[in-house]
Amino acid sequence: MQDRSWIAVTVASPAARVSLILWGFGFALVAILAGLMGRGFLVQAMIQLPLCLTALSLAMALHFLWQRLEPRASALRWPPILVACLCASTLQSALDLALYQWLTDALFPEWRNWATIDFTRFGFVFILYTWTFCLNVTLFWALDIGERAKQQERIAAAAEARAQDARIEALRFQLNPHFLLNTLNAISSLIVQGRPADADAMTIKLAAFLHINLAGDVKTPIALADEIATIEAYLDMEAVRFGERLTVDIDCPVDLGNASVPGFILQPLVENAVKYAVASSRRGAKISIVARAADDMLAISVKDDGRAELPLPANGTGVGLRNIRERLAILYGEKGQLRTSASESGFSATLHIPLMMPCQSRGNRALMQATATDPSYSRRAFEGRS
Repeated sequence: MQDRSWIAVTVASPAARVSLILWGFGFALVAILAGLMGRGFLVQAMIQLPLCLTALSLAMALHFLWQRLEPRASALRWPPILVACLCASTLQSALDLALYQWLTDALFPEWRNWATIDFTRFGFVFILYTWTFCLNVTLFWALDIGERAKQQERIAAAAEARAQDARIEALRFQLNPHFLLNTLNAISSLIVQGRPADADAMTIKLAAFLHINLAGDVKTPIALADEIATIEAYLDMEAVRFGERLTVDIDCPVDLGNASVPGFILQPLVENAVKYAVASSRRGAKISIVARAADDMLAISVKDDGRAELPLPANGTGVGLRNIRERLAILYGEKGQLRTSASESGFSATLHIPLMMPCQSRGNRALMQATATDPSYSRRAFEGRS
């Protein structure tokens, strides 16, 4: 079975196809030239066929030897290959001349004037076969170089893919430690204040949020409804911290709920809005999340109006914004963009990605239950959703 498998692979290999083209063309040309010289096209084609098959067999033997010697240095590989080519040429030349000599004696006595075997004719045939076998081996060499180049490209592409996956995976662990610490402090404060129900609800929200952020696959697109639900869970917790200082308005049409988006792509934008617009402002801020579709593109914007008291950040210099741009470039190429703008009235970040539907919502029950309580902010996203 192994021998048959080796034969099948060898016959189907690029080396076999190249050899077939080389020798098939050569012997076909010889048959045509002999036919034009009045020696019969059909007869010459029948004569060249066994010679071609023999040459192909010898070529495959040379390829087998080439593969065995491939790990060796060039100085140790080429001399045996050259000797093998000379041996193959000698054998092929002897078979060629012997076949024509037999045909002349048995069937075509009129060929005696040109089919005689002498040193000159043998030398001519030997040189022709040697050149062709050497050319065949050179093609093997070129194929190996091309295959190595392709293999290096595959390795480089795989390494790049792994690096891209690592960069995307690293976004999962960008959970702000200050956010986690503040949330735990808020839970502790609720317990001290004698509000165990609120502390329990806050703990459930935190657990649901951490479960999605740490257990989800950021490389797999999710439904926009799930992304919004994750953001709602995060903002529910922040609402406990900031109370009336945080106002949120989420506006997304129901028919966009199954639009495909990268997982956790909005989280850094919302965290930035909370950090720079709410936490650092005495009067608080309103955060608006709006999703719209137009011309086969999905636009999702995150805006705040609470940065009038703060120095405006440079456009797109934050780590979170830079990572979002990298993710969009990896996933969508030039079609994925993040556009930001800052003014005295606040900061705006808008994602532009191709609109792809449907992406079925996972309907995270734990997350839905965690965000089922009435938050301290308005919510208009996916009205009527169960």
